[in-house]
Amino acid sequence: MKTVTLLTPLILSSLKPRKKEYVLHDAQCDGLALRIQPGGARSWVCWKREAGKTRRVTLGRFEDMDLDAAREAFHGNMGNSQRATGPLQRNTLPFGKLCTAFLDAKHGVYAASTISSLGYYLDTQLLPAFGPRKIARITTPEIAEWFYAYSRSRPGGANQALGHFTTILNWAREAGHLPEDFPNPAAPLRFNRRLARGRVLSSDQLRRLAAVLDSATARQRDAADAIWLMLLTGCRSGEILRLRWDEVRKDKLALQHTKTGPREVNLSDAAIQYFGRLRKQPRSSYVFPAQRTMKPHRTSIDHAWQTFKHLASLPDEIRLHDLRHTYASHAIMSGESLHMTGKLLGHRSPGSTERYAHLDAGFLEKAADKVAQRIDGLLGG
Repeated sequence: MKTVTLLTPLILSSLKPRKKEYVLHDAQCDGLALRIQPGGARSWVCWKREAGKTRRVTLGRFEDMDLDAAREAFHGNMGNSQRATGPLQRNTLPFGKLCTAFLDAKHGVYAASTISSLGYYLDTQLLPAFGPRKIARITTPEIAEWFYAYSRSRPGGANQALGHFTTILNWAREAGHLPEDFPNPAAPLRFNRRLARGRVLSSDQLRRLAAVLDSATARQRDAADAIWLMLLTGCRSGEILRLRWDEVRKDKLALQHTKTGPREVNLSDAAIQYFGRLRKQPRSSYVFPAQRTMKPHRTSIDHAWQTFKHLASLPDEIRLHDLRHTYASHAIMSGESLHMTGKLLGHRSPGSTERYAHLDAGFLEKAADKVAQRIDGLLGG
């Protein structure tokens, strides 16, 4: 039985010789294989049938030919009739192998917490449901049956898992593991409707919080500074707390580790001035070095946040992450589009930004008055 493998740079670099020769067949190019001999020699091979007999053809050494070159050599050797590999590729690539390649590609790019969350949905939902299935044979009715069954117990979790399915397929098309026109069988499905969990601080609440942060004690100063920077940049608390000074540029942050990988954050004049003040007395390569832990940087300001929240008379249900909701909502109220606000937050999907679009009650009241006056004018009032 032949071993079909989704060949990726990581897999190819980790191959070791065994006691017996073995062959790995390329899942994306039916007929191409990599031969690994006990002595360590590796070569790209294929098989040709001539005069009623099948013979193995060596295309080149592994050291002299990368995967793309091997596939090109295979097509050249087999003729144009073998070039159209799209249908073959679709029939030979299992979803589970694609997930493995996706995790390999995102290792070191996604934050550990993101990988952990993704792994949960893969291990408990997606792989048990679709792992062994060849991708082209996963149908929309099958996904719908799985999605709606999961939605009965965890509608939010079903949304997350379905989103991961689409993310993996989109990546596979971009990375060349699937044809560019490969259809997403999950595309016709619609996410479960859910209420926005976060809240936004009103203008009055922000003013009270600012007064508390400005009067913070020396012991709470780092936490107050971190919260100010969250408000000025829209960054997550973890992105600010693990920020290194070499990531702070003249007019932007070049974040290396975020929830979805490296990204840049443009800095306002106020944020630039704030970083300038903090830079005057650097104590570490980190903007917020750890005070009493083995970690090189602070990992939490939750205790200080609870204190600040109480002093500013903010509702108990306001979370630290709601500062990000507040940044997004005030960006929209200042006239920015959802698309631009998503860019500021580092979102890849407009749907992610919509969840942050809470609006200040005063802003809504003014908008309602403005619309009503406009309608009244049109009616001749």
